[in-house]
Amino acid sequence: MSFDLDLSNLLDDEPAPPPIGHNGGPSIRPRSDMRGTQRLISDIIKDCPAKLIISAMGSGKTGATLDALYDLLNRFEIQHVLVIAPFFVAKNTWPDEIEAWEHTRVLSYAVAVGEPEERIAAVKRRAEITTINFENLTWLAQHIRTIENWYWDCVIIDESSRFKSGEGRTKPTKVKTVNKAGEITIKVRKGGNMTRFGIMTTARRKISRIVELTGTPAPQGIIDLWGQAYLLDQGRRLGPDKSAFERRYFDKDRYTHTVTPRANAERDILAKLEDLLVSIPQEKVVPDPRFIPMKVDLPEHAMRDYREFEKTLFSEPYDVEAVSNGVLANKLLQFANGHLYKEDRSVVHIHDAKMEALEELVDSAQGENLLVFYSFKFDKDAIRKRYPHAIVANENKDAVSLWNQRKIRMLLAHPASIGHGTNLQYGGHIAAWFGLTFSLELWLQANARLPRPGQTDQVLIYPIIARGTYDERALTILNVKDMTQDRIIRNFTLRT
Repeated sequence: MSFDLDLSNLLDDEPAPPPIGHNGGPSIRPRSDMRGTQRLISDIIKDCPAKLIISAMGSGKTGATLDALYDLLNRFEIQHVLVIAPFFVAKNTWPDEIEAWEHTRVLSYAVAVGEPEERIAAVKRRAEITTINFENLTWLAQHIRTIENWYWDCVIIDESSRFKSGEGRTKPTKVKTVNKAGEITIKVRKGGNMTRFGIMTTARRKISRIVELTGTPAPQGIIDLWGQAYLLDQGRRLGPDKSAFERRYFDKDRYTHTVTPRANAERDILAKLEDLLVSIPQEKVVPDPRFIPMKVDLPEHAMRDYREFEKTLFSEPYDVEAVSNGVLANKLLQFANGHLYKEDRSVVHIHDAKMEALEELVDSAQGENLLVFYSFKFDKDAIRKRYPHAIVANENKDAVSLWNQRKIRMLLAHPASIGHGTNLQYGGHIAAWFGLTFSLELWLQANARLPRPGQTDQVLIYPIIARGTYDERALTILNVKDMTQDRIIRNFTLRT
């Protein structure tokens, strides 16, 4: 079969940095340093050929998984492992962790991230462990051409919620372009290409052992579990068809397309997954972060214009229109941050309320390194204009290493680019949210970058909130989503 593809109390003295090892990470550790929960995860992986392991962010599940792979490879129960992870995790975290332990550093590994020639060389090497980012799964399928050339008999999916959509092929989408004259053209991009999920369902029959790792199994609710479960059991528990799964357990609003679980749907779904999912009890190795909201007031004129825009979906002063309530929500978050995108993607400036708050935070930090999460490109551009020394995480291939070596004073990151699995605990303990998100997964994952094992200080996270705007609603929505996910995690938590 072929692949068919078309971010109070700050310390006055700067703490001494921890011992630095490979790529800015910790020094080499003996296997005896494995914590109790790490040994538990390792045993589960060795005992179960297919499992979704829910383990808190920063719990050390990467090291635990490598511990299991070390034994499985040495016992010849598996030959080749493909680790699929977010970009920074595949490029830095897994290689760092392999070299951080005395026993796993003997394993051969290759990193299929970067330029095509680097990826080709990594795949050709046939190392015991190959890491690749989600975005390059399509390239991998094209490169090996046929499923018969798939040689990885074990697959680790780090942050398996990336497969929550469960769509095997792409759908037609409308693409809008604006030329220099301002003329708008809308084209329909044909669907039908195999998605990353589709690629994995095709490769599944060549995989004898599959492990899914996540700290956020259901960021949008119980519906997120179908795709992850399917890759484990190929539809035996929740059914082979996602549409049928949705029709059985959910009601869908024909106008808003909002999906709501039916009575007892959550109970029934979780019961079917009882032997497939496991939630690891969390070890408190570092204190929980302190959240210190910085509430700002928009200038009077900006607040007046905001309310009018919210009411009418059109902002006359800035010539910006929201074509639907969904678009409006995104535009209102933009407004709260201080800029708006116009129809032609040009940017109009509105206020500097959040920038002034960030400046106050920088002054209060008294030289401490600062991690800043931004939402929109204009946020990043505005912050870099005010702080030219700021480094953007996904624009510098050595950003993670330099941050962990405390050589970056301000690190800018979009939560989608650095939110999953990236170890940033060695470079600082203060983070700020310049702009909020509606995504629970991005919120939780980003907030877990600093409070991780190895962090020596109380982590302080400062969400900058524009009072009376959609910022406040976004926080409410995140809290509601988190309640559902917490129920799922508790349901599968091992009793110790």
